Order: sequence, then structure tokens, then C-alpha cells
Amino acid sequence: MFSSSCSDPTTDRTLAEAIAAAVPEFWEAMGEYRADFSRTVLNGRNGGIVLAPSIEAAFDFINDYAAEHMAVLSTSAFELLPRIRNAGEILLGPHSAIPIANFVLGPSHVLPTGGRANTASPLSVFDFMKRSSIAYLSQAAYQRLAPAARTFARYEGFMAHANSVSEIRDRILSNSRPFTDPLEQFTISR
Repeated sequence: MFSSSCSDPTTDRTLAEAIAAAVPEFWEAMGEYRADFSRTVLNGRNGGIVLAPSIEAAFDFINDYAAEHMAVLSTSAFELLPRIRNAGEILLGPHSAIPIANFVLGPSHVLPTGGRANTASPLSVFDFMKRSSIAYLSQAAYQRLAPAARTFARYEGFMAHANSVSEIRDRILSNSRPFTDPLEQFTISR
């Protein structure tokens, strides 16, 4: 079973035909195993040349496809870049070949595959950094947001959460002394 995929979207029929005519020469230069693999991928349900009816349709396809590697071989690649939202790696221009990026250029080669570039990014230093979310609400913001949080908590069945943004909380806090020890203010939850 092959999980790889490859497509070549274009709006130019002449270019699509030229690509189709050139591919067999590449297969001839490969060993039999890799050529068979490539034929299976390019001729399978997840591969081939996509002749798009418009540039908009081509970019819709590109962003839905969410390729692991996206090679933009256009001479206006930098102008097209803002239209690409989903790709693990975007290589711009006719000289930015995928093997150069894979083996010598330096960007991460641990890329989202199988269309996962629509929700995931290449492996980077950020994957090895610990981060925390930090939030602060003013009293006015709390009063505006607490009812919505209470509604969501009740819907999810989290009654302790609902109670923690209810009149019970408000009554307890209004009857308590002001916090003086900074550590008294923390609520830790796992």
C-alpha cells in the first residue's frame, strides 16, 4: 500500500501535456522499484496532473490538498506565495528543488504528511519549548464573560466549573478578606 501522493496543479493545458510527456524520461532514469513506486503514486487516486479551470480553483485545490512539499515553479512565485495557506514546506522558484531543501538547505524535513498541513506545521524549535497560557480578567470582563462560561460548563456537565463562576463564588469572595499573601490567590487544577 502506498500512502504517498503527488499532484501538479496548473491552469495551462500545454504545460500539463508537457509535464505528462516528460515524466517517462524520469522513470527511465530510476531503478525499477522507485519507478514503479512513482508510477503508482502519479497514476493513483492521490496523484496526477490537475488541470484547473482558473487560478482560483488551482489555489483552492492546493490549499485543500495541503501538500507536504509545495514547489512553486513559477517565475512569479513570490507574488503567488500569499495565496498558499496550507503546505508543510513551500519552495519558491524553479531552482528551489525539493531534494536541495531535504538534504542541504536546512529547513526541517519533519513535515506534516497526508494533507495534515492544513492543521499542522513542520517540526521546529517551538515543539521543544514549554509554553503556558496566561490570562487576566478585570472585574468588568468577568461579569460579562461569567454567564457564558457558566452556560458552557453546564452544557458540558461540569457543574464544579459552573459553580466557580456563579453567585456562590461571588458571595464567598465578597465576604472574604482581601488577599495579602500572593500565594493565597492561586487555584491549581490538574
